[in-house]
Amino acid sequence: MFFCKHKEGQTGARTLCDLKEGEKAVVRCLARTQDCHVGKLAAMGLTPGTEVEMISNSSGPLLILVRSGRLCLCRNLAQAVLVE
Repeated sequence: MFFCKHKEGQTGARTLCDLKEGEKAVVRCLARTQDCHVGKLAAMGLTPGTEVEMISNSSGPLLILVRSGRLCLCRNLAQAVLVE
């Protein structure tokens, strides 16, 4: 599939949670974390090479633009999506 060897707390890796409002990024890979449902992320369209745009990154869930739709993600899921 499209997993990477990211570990929580690894330096240098950016996740969806690191994006600022209005910032765009490309999904690099999905990290397997203890709380992550990678299949769910893939089903929502968050696959490597997909461009995403942060709409809202205030406290609480994230709101992102993916392909032609908006997604609301909890922070646990968003931390499993590595971007560049």
